[in-house]
Amino acid sequence: MKYKHIIAIVMILVAFSSCTKDFDTLIEDPIALSPNPDGQLSFVQLSMSGDRYYQWRANLIYSGGFVQHYSGAWNVTEFGGRFKKNDDYAHAYWRRAYSIEMKNIVDVISRTNDIPDKANINAIAKIVRVMIGQRLTDLYGDVPYSEAGVGFSQGIVAPRYDKQEEIYKSFFVDLEDSFNQLNVDGGTVTGDLFYNGDITKWKKLANTLRLRTGMRISEIAPAEAEKQVKAAFANGVFESNADNCIMRHGDIAFNGDLFDFRGNGLAHAFIGNDNADHFSSLLIDFLRDHDDPRLPMIATPKTSSGVSWGGPIQPGEDLYVGVPAGSFQWDVFGGAAATSGIQDYLKENTTPFLHVSYSETQQLLAEAAFRGWVSGSAADYYKNGVEAGVKQLVLYGAPEASQGDINNFLAANPLQTGKEFEQINTQLWVTYLFNSIEAYSNWRRTGFPVLDPITVPDSETGGVVPKRLYYPNDELQKNETNYLEAIGRMGGNNDWLNKVWWDAN
Repeated sequence: MKYKHIIAIVMILVAFSSCTKDFDTLIEDPIALSPNPDGQLSFVQLSMSGDRYYQWRANLIYSGGFVQHYSGAWNVTEFGGRFKKNDDYAHAYWRRAYSIEMKNIVDVISRTNDIPDKANINAIAKIVRVMIGQRLTDLYGDVPYSEAGVGFSQGIVAPRYDKQEEIYKSFFVDLEDSFNQLNVDGGTVTGDLFYNGDITKWKKLANTLRLRTGMRISEIAPAEAEKQVKAAFANGVFESNADNCIMRHGDIAFNGDLFDFRGNGLAHAFIGNDNADHFSSLLIDFLRDHDDPRLPMIATPKTSSGVSWGGPIQPGEDLYVGVPAGSFQWDVFGGAAATSGIQDYLKENTTPFLHVSYSETQQLLAEAAFRGWVSGSAADYYKNGVEAGVKQLVLYGAPEASQGDINNFLAANPLQTGKEFEQINTQLWVTYLFNSIEAYSNWRRTGFPVLDPITVPDSETGGVVPKRLYYPNDELQKNETNYLEAIGRMGGNNDWLNKVWWDAN
């Protein structure tokens, strides 16, 4: 990666960011290509949702297709909906995360270690590294982590692949350390585009990520999961939608520059798919059948009949219709016009990206309470999480649902005895919409929602949802010893039907 390119982009941020001050001072020495840690932090935060390349491939096509958030567009259906391999799609996050995100955030950590007035940016960078590492290991399994991003500083160009179990242990250590390290005397952080340097918010994020990662290992290491969840809960997690970890993007259309992350990468992907993306029938039917106020907030009504091709909508027809999983939009009787579209405000350059939410937090606490790990009522956490999930859509530009409609919806859809686990995790699937990578991981952990079967004959897996993304094949040449060791631990071959460590479902 060329630091000159990074520097130019970071300095442009001042044109749309109101979250930071004096952006032109973030870069100390552009001639020597030595970025200031605050500028690097900004760049990494932008790339985490503004990178069109992997948002399109890893988030939309594969993860969104796997968990049936989306269907209809050619690439989403052909590869994500029918489980066909495409090396470019499978390797997209690996290549970008290591070369851009991990390299820069590790550099921030190394530049700020043991400097008292850099304690806060150092802690923030460690939290961000967990966010990046969690995506990597959850998608791929055993991956380079402890030695990742230190090729320049330490000369390690063939890093070992850490076991996922060990990676998660390091997450818990780093999140606790970062929580304790953040303090009022730890220096001002000027490059923070998530929380504008608010250390109280970052403390809550550290604990909320600890809750998420703790619950992620619930099926494989329940005792450790319980320990981590209890600690996160005691330290203080998100308390409202005001705590949400959000990246707000600028009104910057994609211009062919793969290193310009100022616009929303997922929105660019929707546009790149020629607006052919649709929500799946599984999602639309679930929202419609429960009179969920989120349905018109995310989807548009169809514009032509599904029983009379090209004709007007007939009395009694459902106005909201998704595309069945594994099907193309042209497979639906009546074509694309006979299915619901995605609301335009979800496809804007300025569409925010929600990394971690209060809605997610409450649903995870609902499951934790159901398991007896935290105090409080699972039903109350569940209700709070669903309500927050409805209200968080206003962030994207959706019209606000009335409190009366929300109350009626909640009253009609309470948490039911005997169905708690399914209901909670199905609601997580809904609230993770637009962050399908996270939905894909939680689905593998829990098996919910129950996905529609894929019966098309050309599925490369026989209709079995992939359990992970497979490693780039050139790792065999670049990092042979460590690659082969990892492959040996993960089933003996580089296959996407081999499970990651925490997947006991």
